[in-house]
Parts: sequence; C-alpha cells; structure tokens
Amino acid sequence: MFAAVGDMDTYPFIVLAVGMVSVLGLIIGFRMNAFLALIISALIVSLMVGGSPGARMDAVASAFGRSAGDIGIVIAMAAIIGKCMLDSGAADRIVRTAVNITGERKASFGLMGSGFVLAIPVFFDTVFYLLVPLARSLYRRTGHNYLRYLMAIATGGAITHTLVPPTPGPLLVAATLGVDVGTMIFAGIMVAIPTAIVGLIFSIYIDKRMPIAMRPVGASSEKHEPLPIEKLPPLWLSFLPVMLPLVLIGLGTFATSVADREDRAKLVIADLLDPPALRDQLRESSASTDATPASRVLMSRSFPDSARAVVMSDQPLAADEHVVLLEGLNEVLLSRDLYDVVAFQGIVLSAKTKELLGADPIRMKPIDRRRMNRLLLEESLPSLIAAHEWMSPKRDFAERTKLWSNANFALLLAAIVAIWTLKSVRQLSLRETGNEVEESLMSGGVIILITAAGGAFGAMLRDAQIGEAIRGLFEGASAGGLSLLMLGFLISAVLKVAQGSSTVAMIVAAGMIGAIVAGVDTGYHPVYLGLAVGSGSLFGSWMNDSGFWVFAKMGGLTEAETLKTWTILLMLMSLCGLAFTMLFSQIFPMVN
Repeated sequence: MFAAVGDMDTYPFIVLAVGMVSVLGLIIGFRMNAFLALIISALIVSLMVGGSPGARMDAVASAFGRSAGDIGIVIAMAAIIGKCMLDSGAADRIVRTAVNITGERKASFGLMGSGFVLAIPVFFDTVFYLLVPLARSLYRRTGHNYLRYLMAIATGGAITHTLVPPTPGPLLVAATLGVDVGTMIFAGIMVAIPTAIVGLIFSIYIDKRMPIAMRPVGASSEKHEPLPIEKLPPLWLSFLPVMLPLVLIGLGTFATSVADREDRAKLVIADLLDPPALRDQLRESSASTDATPASRVLMSRSFPDSARAVVMSDQPLAADEHVVLLEGLNEVLLSRDLYDVVAFQGIVLSAKTKELLGADPIRMKPIDRRRMNRLLLEESLPSLIAAHEWMSPKRDFAERTKLWSNANFALLLAAIVAIWTLKSVRQLSLRETGNEVEESLMSGGVIILITAAGGAFGAMLRDAQIGEAIRGLFEGASAGGLSLLMLGFLISAVLKVAQGSSTVAMIVAAGMIGAIVAGVDTGYHPVYLGLAVGSGSLFGSWMNDSGFWVFAKMGGLTEAETLKTWTILLMLMSLCGLAFTMLFSQIFPMVN
C-alpha cells in the first residue's frame, strides 16, 4: 500500500524528528520560554535544510514576519476586546443572559454551539478570541469548570473549521475532489454534530479529571471589581464587539462565495476567436523544442487525451471538436502547471496576472487559479482567446465588502466599541482608558510573539520538504472502499503532525487522494473522502500549530496542560470524525 521508507530519501524525516525533539525538549525538559524555544528550534531545522547559515537565519526571520503579519493585528485587537469586555461587564451581561436561558449546567453546550456555528463562516482563531471572554466571565460567575468552558468553545469551532465550507480548507478540498459546496456543507454538518458532542463529553470528563483555575493572561490583571447587575451595559451593546466582526466577516464571505459561483473566467465557445488557428498553433508547438505558451497548454497534465487527439489531427476541425477543445482548455485553466518563466518570457503580463502568480499556489482557490491561467492565455494569445470581463455586479459588491469584512479591520471596529463601552461604564478618563488598552496590548504582544514563532517553526519544517517526503511515502498507494477513507485520513494526519497547518494538510491530502481514486468505484459519494481528509487534519496538533498556541496563551494554560487537553481533544475528534464518516458512507452513500 505504501512505498518502503528505505526506498526514499529519509533525510526530511530526520529533520522532522530533530525538530520535534528540540522544541519539546526545550519547552518541557528545560522549561525554556516558548518563544525562545520555537525560534531556536526553527533555526536548527532551517540550518539542516542547507544553504548559507546567514540566509537560513533570514528565512526564519521572514517566516516569523509573515506569521506575525497574518495574526498580529487580530490578536492585538482580540486582546483589547477581551479585557474591555471583562472589565466593562459586557461579558458578564452576556453570560448572565445565557445562564438564565440555558441554566448553569448547560452553559458549556451554549459555548460549544456558538463556536460550532460561528466558525463556519469565520476562522477558528477569530471565533476563539471573541468567545474566550465569555468563558472567563462564566468562570468568575460560577467559580468552576473553566477548562470545560474553554474546551467547549474549541470543540465547536475546530470541528466546523475543518469540515464545513466556506472555511478555506474544506472549500478547497471540495473543489479539489469535485464536490458541490452545498453537499460538502450538508455532509460536513452531519459528521460534525456527533463529533462535537463526543468532544464536549470529553471536555466535561477532562475538566473533572484535571480541573484548572482561571489565571491572568499575560500582563492583564483583571483588577476591576465586578459590577452590580443594574450597572452592567445593555445586552445589545455587550454583544456588539462579538457580533460586529462576525457579521462583517460573514457578509464578505457570503458575497465572495456568491460571486465565485459565476466563474466568469471559464471559457465558452464564443471566447475561442479562431478555433482552427488555435488548434494549428497548439499542434505546431509539439514539433518545436522551444517552450511556448501553446506548448505549455499541450503538455499540461490536465489537458485530456481527447482534446490532445483533436489538436494532433490534420483533419478540418468539426463543430463537436470545438467543444472537446474548449473542455480541454477549461481543464488546463484549473491546472497548476501552465505557467513557466521561460515559456512566457517576453510576454507583457498585467499587474493583476503578476499578483496572482505571486500568490501561494497551494492555498489558491480554483476560481482564482482559473482567472490567473485565463489571463496568461489572453495575454500570450490575444488574437485567439477573447479577454473576459471579471467584474460583474456580484463581484463588484464582493470587492466593496473587502475592507469591511477584513478580519483586521472588523476587529479594529469591535475593539473601538469595546473601549468606548469600558470608558463609559467605568467612567474612566482618557488617560485611564489608555492605560487599560496598554495593559491588554502587553498580554497580546506575548501571544503574537509565541504564535508567530510557532508559524516560523512550521514554515522551516515545510522548507525541509517534509510534505514532499510524505507524498513519496504514499506514492503508488492503492485501496478501495473504506480503505480509501482510512488512507485519506492517514495522509492528512501525517501532514498535519509534520508541518502544523490544517489547511495545507487538507489541500495536499485531497490532491493526493483525488489522484488515487480517479476511475475507482468507491461505492460512496466523494464528499466522504473530503470529510476523511478534513478529520485527519485535526490530528496531532502540537507546538508547530498556531491553534495550539492560541488555545494555550489566550486560555492561560501551560504547554504541558495544552498537550493533555487541546491535543488530546483534537485527536479524539479527529478519530471520531473518521469513524462517523465511515459509518455515514455506508448508511447514506449518496450514490445512484
């Protein structure tokens, strides 16, 4: 089923082992500060990759900067929101209302449900940042079950983050496997609900087994006395810092999803300005050793044999062959192997094309990849491929929402609301309000440093070609039925442990399992393969995963406590997600 490890380069696995021993040994064994341990481990891994030592240190610094850029503003704003909601009594107002509705014993169900629903349109990190103040306020009200509240939020948020679009990971998995997004949403929720219930049961168990009291986060001191109920801010104002970014981000996600469904970069017959001339140019490129845009189309792995046969024929191009050629070109527009520097040398590319070429190819949505490749063909073959109009009314609306739905901007607005609420309720001066914000930013700064260092460590593991080595490990794998679900899960899980990113693990694993199942009758809908891959991406969250550090530092847990709680929780949900996926694939195969 798998390639023998001895038949392949084992060095990336040695690098992975050294990295794991280094970071775990420094943090747990030597009690080193997590930031220093992660940076040192990242440098060790980076030096093992090879190249100039100075360049490898620069690579660590660059990866750290990218990670900080991705999460820095969000964490800083979330730290402000959290402290202000706690000190102003906004979190207390929400918790009191929720407890009055659900009862104290069912409060964790409410937190889990909130995380479950909110993480469908919004990144898990953002949801966790926004709901943690509620867990802390609930603990201050009840005096117990702090760990249960934290893990309830994590349970709901993590499972939909990896199984239910439009979160990017599941969305890209669905596109890679050719699954309709609506089907992925329905099946994802079907598997996520029982898995989340199991996760909550475990959260209740582990909270009883190793109860953890709430601790101050970073430099925050939570120094204000609780307010009497009559002085708490109104419910609508208390909810505003949470709901404002969720509504704005959700609106942007919805608008973009609607615009993406138009797929305006897809070729239609009218876009082939001269099909016979296009066919001739493609055929002529096969006789030349020079790399050209036409030869890149013809030699693309995505160009089907039926279209290639039409191109190589010297007979007049029939009407039905126009359609075959068109379908073949649309397949190429979704490929990752069209662009080549030599082939497109001398072609004047637009600024938008260059921007798309500079994006991360692994994380690029199919709609953007099709647009990028369509622009490449339009700009290299202007007399044969018509220019397309990308901006439609729906796309224009989506573009107009981009500022407001940007997580950094949305949380900035929410932070301003939270600060104003704190100032008004506590009747603070401007100087006192500024001091409160500064305290929250001190705690947020520590979390940013550690999370960004974890991102740099994961990036160095990716530079060590861990993903390629794992791909080689499963090369030539063959299976059928339920074994394919196990295989998809295993590939994704190994990738997650190795490099830390659930999204990358899902995308790479989906591409691999999609190639393996091509032409195989599995007996169930391919959506189940996507769910197996998504479940695997939860497995083995440790120090190279930013989610690990978000849970640990925003929750106030030590690294060892996080390994015993968060890591085990995600491992359990991962296995349960696979089990429910396999069960539903047999009960509801969703095939004719």
